[in-house]
Amino acid sequence: MLTRDDFQQAIDDSVARYPAVGALYRARDPRILQHLDAMATMLSMYSSQLEVAQAEPFEKVRDATVLADASMRGLVPKAQPSRVSIRLKNSSNAAFSASPGRALIDSNGRPFRIETPIDAGPGDTVSFEAIQLSEKPRVHTVQESRAFYAIEVELADDDSWLCGLHVTDEDGSYEHRERYTNTIAGERIYHVEADERRRVYVRFGQDGVVGVQPTDGRQLTITSYYSLGRIDDFQTGSPMAFETMQGPNEAQLEMTLESVSSNGENPPSMRALRELAKYPSVYNHNAVFLGEFDFLVRRHFPSLQFLSVWNEGVEERHRGMSVDNINALFVACLSAAENEAVLTQQPGEETEPQLVDEGSLTATQTAIRDRIHASDNSYRVRFYSAIRAPLAVSITATVATSYDESVVRDQIRQVMLNEFGEQADQSRRGQSSPLYQQVYQLLRKQVPALSVGRADLQVAIEEPEGAARPELWRYVSPESLEVSVTVGNVNVPFWGSGL
Repeated sequence: MLTRDDFQQAIDDSVARYPAVGALYRARDPRILQHLDAMATMLSMYSSQLEVAQAEPFEKVRDATVLADASMRGLVPKAQPSRVSIRLKNSSNAAFSASPGRALIDSNGRPFRIETPIDAGPGDTVSFEAIQLSEKPRVHTVQESRAFYAIEVELADDDSWLCGLHVTDEDGSYEHRERYTNTIAGERIYHVEADERRRVYVRFGQDGVVGVQPTDGRQLTITSYYSLGRIDDFQTGSPMAFETMQGPNEAQLEMTLESVSSNGENPPSMRALRELAKYPSVYNHNAVFLGEFDFLVRRHFPSLQFLSVWNEGVEERHRGMSVDNINALFVACLSAAENEAVLTQQPGEETEPQLVDEGSLTATQTAIRDRIHASDNSYRVRFYSAIRAPLAVSITATVATSYDESVVRDQIRQVMLNEFGEQADQSRRGQSSPLYQQVYQLLRKQVPALSVGRADLQVAIEEPEGAARPELWRYVSPESLEVSVTVGNVNVPFWGSGL
């Protein structure tokens, strides 16, 4: 990659061919320097873009490429709403009932909808389920009947995200069908997709080929459902209320939050999409081999702090053969709520995982099991406790005397913890650990003192027996990272001085 200084040097070498301009250049005339400096800056920016473009087919770097990849895979920016259980006490003298869909609000003004019917007699105390979402209907008139007619979905104008769609017309409801799978001509279906700008569309079919094609002037009602995604500040016992009163007796109803069934999920972040972009490109949400089961779980649970999914072959390679492993998938995970049991393995030790029995599964583990079974119910899903296994990493560096030891040491520690620490993208995946060439390249690129002169660098990463076990959460912690920096005479061995 050519830098701005390279272009400035080329200008300086060629300006002598133009005596009139050369005199002004040597006099540092700002009228000349500004134009040349601007061109050198623009060319250096273009050069960096070309450098990125050359690596783009192998490693998706730009956000636009990641979003385009997500669009190709059908990853719609969709949130999963939280679900709660609400306790209702009827203190009035009349029976009370309510149907699913009625609007509620909590103490923070967040909208909810009733999911299960309510029937409470005088003085009764009952519980019902509610979901955190709001809805917004929109009527669209078809302007032109064409194949695969698309309608852009309105996104929320507040902090909420799209979490669901419902499409109807005068003849009834349309059914959602992913990528027109198993769809014949004439079926009333629609497909949901997103583009590289994360705009969401509802797309219909083509007459005589697949699905139905809306006719001119037909009015389609698209009801969009919006949710605030993941909510972690629920408080048991906080008050709830109906959005609107429908009678005087409702003033004597007392509603409080009883429990939280699910905290919800935000749409996949750019960091999560960048991780998902590493999976096979051809994927239609059918889990066929191991990589797609891992992809399946990450796609629906992007907020997991750690996830590892492996099959019976990997399991038996580390713990021996057993008939119980036949046709089984194994999962170790830690949710954002950190409800799952996690063990710790210090460097030099070996800790065995604990098998989680069916009755001890957390809500997240149960949801992961149900998601895998929805994709392929022939598998048995077994959960192991994840094991924190900090990696013992030792780094010894020698830099020029013009650099401060403590500054270089802090820079090395910061780079290692950012890229391979507990919250790093690479560390959040099972069966992953930093490679030597990856560490060397990263440190020389991001620590200036290691990329000049004859600065030296040595890295040692502990690889104990059993380090490749799939349930290990391997990351570099501040305690397991040792950095030693010394300064010395590392001048270059040629005429003159240098760093």
